[in-house]
Amino acid sequence: MSDKRRGYFRQIPIYLFKFFRMFIYMDEWKIIPMAGLIAALVSFAIGKDLFVNMEGTLKGSLALTCVCIWNGFFNSIQTVCRERQIIKREHRAGMRISSYITAQMIYQAFLCLIQAIVTLIVCVISGIKMPIAGLVTPFFYTDILLTFFFITYSADAMSLFISCLAKNTTIAMTVMPFVLIFELLFSGGVFALEGVSNSLSFLTIAKYGLCAVCAIGGYNSLPMTSIWKQVVKLQNYEYEGLHPVKIFIEELERDGKVEEFCLKTAESNFNIAYESTNSNVVGCWVVLLLFALFFAFLSIIVLRRIDKDKR
Repeated sequence: MSDKRRGYFRQIPIYLFKFFRMFIYMDEWKIIPMAGLIAALVSFAIGKDLFVNMEGTLKGSLALTCVCIWNGFFNSIQTVCRERQIIKREHRAGMRISSYITAQMIYQAFLCLIQAIVTLIVCVISGIKMPIAGLVTPFFYTDILLTFFFITYSADAMSLFISCLAKNTTIAMTVMPFVLIFELLFSGGVFALEGVSNSLSFLTIAKYGLCAVCAIGGYNSLPMTSIWKQVVKLQNYEYEGLHPVKIFIEELERDGKVEEFCLKTAESNFNIAYESTNSNVVGCWVVLLLFALFFAFLSIIVLRRIDKDKR
């Protein structure tokens, strides 16, 4: 093994131990209960219909995806810019930027995994009705846990890259809301996207996270209840002395075909992007992992220029 490669591997545990000491002694562990709190608030708001009907699954999946992205962003948005001068001095003293970023990615993976576990535990405790069988693994819980992790980790890597670019923590925290808004708007879960906006959605972490959660939750196989609820609200509509909508409702309820009606209306909202297949979920996971690796690579490139930085 060359001295160059040996130096790379020797420095990784040095910085990794440093980050874990910071986790314990500088209160960075507080991001873990914060992740649980955010997950609890979201679960309370959307948990009733998540994985129960089509509309609730779409809204809930988007909300959980945003929770994961939020967690990932806050993990590393200030990590580099807050100790930029220290990194510059250590780099001039022989620190390898690639070793530093690799150690960061290992440490951030630990944080993201813990946050994904906490988020899943909170969802279970809050009473969200979850399927049992998984698509990729035998269990739904394993599939959704891995999905939470990949979403959080890719967002974490993006945030780490922003932290490498930012002059200081103020700029980093200012940029973050705009990135979050971009992720939300172009996720495909809020607005119907077409043309250029649809193309931009393929650049977002939220799109692939949303697709994976919806696919695992069986979005396309669930009933659509919003149309039925609207029909029920119109049951008192009168036409020529009759109540045709009420008669229609009573006949469906008498024949036990309300569920069939909801499933039929759901067919018009079938979305191939949310198809519940092994290949679809794995494809989303791979893209999310590639996002993480891509931003880690960019972080190394940007941070290597730190000696030329006048900041």
